[in-house]
Amino acid sequence: MAKNDSILIDGIIAQRLADKKPSNDVGEVFEYFSFEQILKQYDLSDEELEAGWVDGQHDGGIDGFFIFVNGHLVSDTTAAWPRSNAQVDVVVISCKHHDTFKEQTLNNMLATIQELFDLSIGATNFKGKYSAELLKARSLLARTYEKLAITNPKITLNFVYGSRGDTGKIGESVSARAEQIRHLAASFFSDTVATFTFMGSTELIERYRQVKQFTLELPFQDHLAGPAGGYILIAKLIDYYNFICDAQGNLRRYLFDSNVRDYLGENKVNLDIAASLDDENGPDFLWLNNGVTILATNAVIRGGKNMMMQDIQVVNGLQTTESIYRHFRSGSSRSADRTVSIKIIVSGEEQLRDQIIRATNNQSAIEQAALHATDKIQRDIEQILERHDFYYERRKNYYRNIGKPPERFVTPMYVAAGYVAIIMKQPARAARLKSRFMRNQERYEQVFSESAPIEMWPRLVLVLKAAEREMLGAREGWGERALRSWRGLIALLYVSKIIGRFSFSASEFCKKIDLDKIDNGLMDVCFRFVEQRRLSSLRQEPSAAFCKDVCKEFGALHSLPGIEALKHDESSWSFREAQRNDTSRLSHEFVDQVDTLLPTQPWFKNIHLEVAAKLEVSGYRVQRAITQLVDSGRRKKQVNGILYDGAGSPITDETTAASLASDNPDNEKMKNDRL
Repeated sequence: MAKNDSILIDGIIAQRLADKKPSNDVGEVFEYFSFEQILKQYDLSDEELEAGWVDGQHDGGIDGFFIFVNGHLVSDTTAAWPRSNAQVDVVVISCKHHDTFKEQTLNNMLATIQELFDLSIGATNFKGKYSAELLKARSLLARTYEKLAITNPKITLNFVYGSRGDTGKIGESVSARAEQIRHLAASFFSDTVATFTFMGSTELIERYRQVKQFTLELPFQDHLAGPAGGYILIAKLIDYYNFICDAQGNLRRYLFDSNVRDYLGENKVNLDIAASLDDENGPDFLWLNNGVTILATNAVIRGGKNMMMQDIQVVNGLQTTESIYRHFRSGSSRSADRTVSIKIIVSGEEQLRDQIIRATNNQSAIEQAALHATDKIQRDIEQILERHDFYYERRKNYYRNIGKPPERFVTPMYVAAGYVAIIMKQPARAARLKSRFMRNQERYEQVFSESAPIEMWPRLVLVLKAAEREMLGAREGWGERALRSWRGLIALLYVSKIIGRFSFSASEFCKKIDLDKIDNGLMDVCFRFVEQRRLSSLRQEPSAAFCKDVCKEFGALHSLPGIEALKHDESSWSFREAQRNDTSRLSHEFVDQVDTLLPTQPWFKNIHLEVAAKLEVSGYRVQRAITQLVDSGRRKKQVNGILYDGAGSPITDETTAASLASDNPDNEKMKNDRL
């Protein structure tokens, strides 16, 4: 009954409000709870949920805006895109802590959809006023569509209205408005499925009660038992598909938290896997595929042909698994009785499991940053934080999955931002720190330094959490974005006052910050000092100059020397920045390879990406090679299909240039002829 379910939800929200997770505003807590349930199948981390949270002033009636490609969240750091068979899921959520479903909520959403989903309208031409977060989400949608349009992706637009109401009592006008939104959104994209779902108390509680299963049974055809308790199984593809799916037919993504690869970057291997699944008359699938590796803490054979496993993690074979999932999820019954090989490694030893994860994921080229979860420094931080009842999620959702309290979770990005704000004295940089910085090995090692005192990390977390408590206790409405923007500066003022100067070292920080005591009165002083200046400047996040001015003023008030320690670092922090700033010349051999693969000029738009795919390098690297070819005179400068001679004069007619610069599929034959 919806009324009883509403009471249950109120109890959950009340507990989260007491824990101030994620804030002390009842509307925000309900929104976050709803996001967790609505998006449960995607197994998102806290940071990923917050990335799609667009609620606030000028939100256009939209609270959550999430884009998934092949089941993976798209972010501003997404670099690899599928080259075919892309499934794009857009989830737009409005959540209200009401006990009914109101038409006005949908009126606001309808007006917003009319503008934001029309990608032909530029951001400067909107009639409505929209927040920076919502515009960023819309820009991400446009970018995703642009990147994948040529692949003819399957697009689903999913609109969800969540409240504490009863879905059995939705008014006709509300249902009609929902249908209007669904129809309007679908009209902006070709070959698109649009849905509108109401989720009330009953539906939200039903999702809340869905528990992740880490003990599962897999039927098999044959097996080989190893001396150390491991197994090699031969299982039917359809049985493996059922094993990796939940009761709703969704992929159990939480089984892959320890797999460092991501399916988003579809490549030739994945296309070959899909082709072999479609060809049921070909050789058995296991002869064409390396199979899957599963880690488990216990595995036993039950009933002769069933393997029961506990604490399951698929650590290798994500590409194979997702290909199998997508094949059967599409409704195909081909290859159901063909087989796949599955290696089961049984171990409960933490360090050994990490070694296995690294080894099984390090057999082909992969970005080193993706393997940081198993670095020694990451395990050390996890261990020292756990001594102080903080749970360090170096492996996505690990502690969430085993039921630890969410309010005690901290992530690598959380402690990294604390290190940058307090130890490196760069609170503005910390407020804008993105996970992409971990792709820059030099920066990663600078923040997660083996030489830093290990006892520093719990102290950083303690001070940051204390700063957050002051912020949340002072007023309602502090969301995670605001906390992330300002806690670093507040914490830096607090630590500098405790130590007596800004120019302190990591070891001094460890000596002076007491793990058993936080001066809440002083933290309140620091918070109010920053808050007063934040409000007077109307800032959403701090700049480097603003932080230095605040610290200088605070230092003068409290006689704190060492302000010169606040040096804003203008050098590269992300992998992309490092790439852009790399001015070294490429080898002659590589430039020659690019020159050989480039067609006769003028060439088509984005030709550098096609060459990059053939060479299996970044498009940026090919662009640099083309620049070297132009500088050396071996190729001519080309902009939007127009060639220029050495004097800078155009030498291509405008009709040809317009054709070459477009993405018109009708040009495909001409393009292939040129290639």
